[in-house]
This record gives sequence, C-alpha cells and structure tokens, in this order.
Amino acid sequence: MSEEEISLRERILDISRRLLFTEGYSAISMRKIGKEVGASATSIYLYFENKDHLVHTLIEESVEHLSASIEQGASRYQSTIDKFEAIIRSYVDFAFSNPEKYQVIYMVQSSKMSRYPKEKFRKARRGYALLESVIIKGIEEGLIDLDEPKIAAYSIWGQLHGVISVVLNQRLDSRIDKEKFIEESIDQIVQGFHTRITTS
Repeated sequence: MSEEEISLRERILDISRRLLFTEGYSAISMRKIGKEVGASATSIYLYFENKDHLVHTLIEESVEHLSASIEQGASRYQSTIDKFEAIIRSYVDFAFSNPEKYQVIYMVQSSKMSRYPKEKFRKARRGYALLESVIIKGIEEGLIDLDEPKIAAYSIWGQLHGVISVVLNQRLDSRIDKEKFIEESIDQIVQGFHTRITTS
C-alpha cells in the first residue's frame, strides 16, 4: 500500500471516528464520510466493505491502542500490587487522553451493526485479561484473598468505566472538582482492592 493510500485510509478512519463520536452510528453513512474526506463513497469501499467493517476497524484500532497502553503501564512495575494500580491508571489516562477512541469502543451497540467478530472480541479482552491475571497472581502469591478473580476484574472495569463516563459525558456535579473526583475515585477502587489483601 502506497503512502498516499495509507494517508487516505487514515483520513477515512480519523473522520469516521469524529463523526461517530459527534453524531452517532445511525447518523453516519459512507456517502457522508466520503464528502467529509473529499473522496467518493466508491473510494472508501476500496478499503472497507461497508459501514460495519469500517466501524469494526475503528473499534479494533482503539482497543489495540488501549491494550498497548495498559500493557506498557503495567510493564514498568514488578510487584503485583504496583502492576494492579498501574493498569487502573493507564486505563484512565488513555480514556482522558483519547476520548474519541475510548468512547468508540463502547458507544456502538451490537444491535446497531452486524455482530462483532469473535476473534476481535478476544483481542478486545486483552486489557481486562491482564487485570484478571494480575489478580490471580496475587492470589497465588498469598497477597490477595479473593474467590472470583474474573468477577473482581470485571467489577473494577465497570467502576472505572462509570467514573470515566460521568466526566466525558459532562455529568459531573459542577460543584465537584474534576481532578479530585478522578483521583479519589481511583484511590477508592485501589483501596477497596487493598482491603482484600491478607494481613497474616
């Protein structure tokens, strides 16, 4: 693929991500994307079979970026507990540094497009799987007292997504300082995990 072709493909993805973020899945079309890019809809079909294929690509790209950020953050630490906190902070940092990419991962319901391929679902679970593996390692090391690491990991993911969504969707009470809200929310999640650490 030539540099010109790569550039056009990237422009299509960038503009599609922005339109998806600002207007929603139902409001965008290949024709509208082509108009924004300055190319015909036919040109877009050279790279993407249809709108769902394009959206799948956006999701996969965002998931890959998020997963890589989480893995890079966790790799800086050796201890299980430090890795755990690094995963949480890397997830939050990615969301606020890349709000469009983050929201693309979650904003499109499966009922609004063709089923997301199973192999891509497995890739999408990389960050979550890393969190679960760190919890399991903590259990094996005798640092953590938990019966259901998978549920714990998913619960933590849900809490983080809730905190991030409140801020990104501008639902935070105006009387609350945003930075303090984010930091205290992270601390509460981390400390909630620490209470499960055995003291014996």
